[in-house]
Amino acid sequence: MNPYHVIMSIGGLLVLTGIFLTWNLSREIERFRLGTRRVSAFMFLGGLLTALAFVELMAGMGTETMALPAILGPALIVYALSESGLVRAKLEMLLQVAVIVGSLVLGGNGTLYLIESFSAMAIVVLMDAVAFYVHTPERYGRLARLSAWTFTLFVPLNMLEPGNVAAMVLYLSSTVLWVSILAGLHGVLRERFPRTVQESL
Repeated sequence: MNPYHVIMSIGGLLVLTGIFLTWNLSREIERFRLGTRRVSAFMFLGGLLTALAFVELMAGMGTETMALPAILGPALIVYALSESGLVRAKLEMLLQVAVIVGSLVLGGNGTLYLIESFSAMAIVVLMDAVAFYVHTPERYGRLARLSAWTFTLFVPLNMLEPGNVAAMVLYLSSTVLWVSILAGLHGVLRERFPRTVQESL
């Protein structure tokens, strides 16, 4: 396995970890903020579809079959976030999506880069969910915005020259930062809603 696939696989594991942590965080928040509404299920399904497309992409297959989950994943995540009412929509999100979509002109294999673009969109939206969640502490919000922009910039750089050093640094740094933020927010959640309180609800 060449270094490019090794790095992308490591990042892929971080992305899967981030998807799981985001879902778990949204599930816990949902219990305290949204009552019985179960929008986290849509977020989990969207993340799962994104993960399926992403894993196949990392395996170097990128077939037309996986283009559908790559497109549906972000749609379900956006739906879940909009239904929750806990994430503020920002022009910044649209700019990031525009950069990713615009990067398609740099790609060669249409299907492969379509999957990569939509998977990247889903990941950036999940990062933005942390950044623009109304109760996210300001420090975590700033770091989440940084991770989202770092990942956004990775996409065109990697499409321009797959596996170049700058793209790989952005990819790994953004995913490591994202997972670290999510781990920190789980700690914040435990402080705000101690286990004894959670069990009594």
